[in-house]
Amino acid sequence: MFIPDYLVNEHFGDRYFDVVNAIDEAQQIHFKNNNLLARIKSVIESNTPFIIGETGFGAGRIVVSLMEYLNKSNLENITIEYNTVELFPLSSERMLNILSGFRNRAEKEIDNLIKAYRAVDIDINGWHQIKIEQPFGCLYLNLWIGEALEMLNSLDKLCDAWFLDGHCPRKNPSMWRPELLMEIGRKTKKGGTCSSYTVSGVVKRALSDAGFDIVKLPGFGGKKEVLQGVKR
Repeated sequence: MFIPDYLVNEHFGDRYFDVVNAIDEAQQIHFKNNNLLARIKSVIESNTPFIIGETGFGAGRIVVSLMEYLNKSNLENITIEYNTVELFPLSSERMLNILSGFRNRAEKEIDNLIKAYRAVDIDINGWHQIKIEQPFGCLYLNLWIGEALEMLNSLDKLCDAWFLDGHCPRKNPSMWRPELLMEIGRKTKKGGTCSSYTVSGVVKRALSDAGFDIVKLPGFGGKKEVLQGVKR
């Protein structure tokens, strides 16, 4: 399959996402498998934010997918705190180019993300907070520019869910090293979840050691199975 150059992360020699149905893929692996809507509905009723962690912001594909998913849910008054990390941040122009293939489906969500992201000085490491108002409520995108373990060490709240999406272990092994996954376990609420495209045995064992009960759930497209974990 031909992969356009702009979709490939030159630092890892790996594409940012599948070129076919990438939004549906994210929604199956990270949202549906994690029972996200029901869990978010429960925190609306308790008037608390739903806190998400992500390893690998990339071009913002999962954030766009989440906003589109929640905007179709008919839920309101949602507050999402979305903590993510990127070691090699993209320019807003390249991000827009990468996301342009989804404009027929998520045009408003893409434009909202790009508009907010343009205010970020990507040359400055550390936290950058982006507020994005949406029909479902508000998403606070907390972007850490720098290394993933540094982001985790700096994170002062426990997450309800983690989306593990930092390229595959073969291409980017540092994103899947045991000490990082152990810290993810420490920064997850009891009963919180993690989800991952990879079903690598090394990753499964590291997540289990980090306190997650791991199961395989339906994948998407050509990927038959993916991982989901629940914090013990």
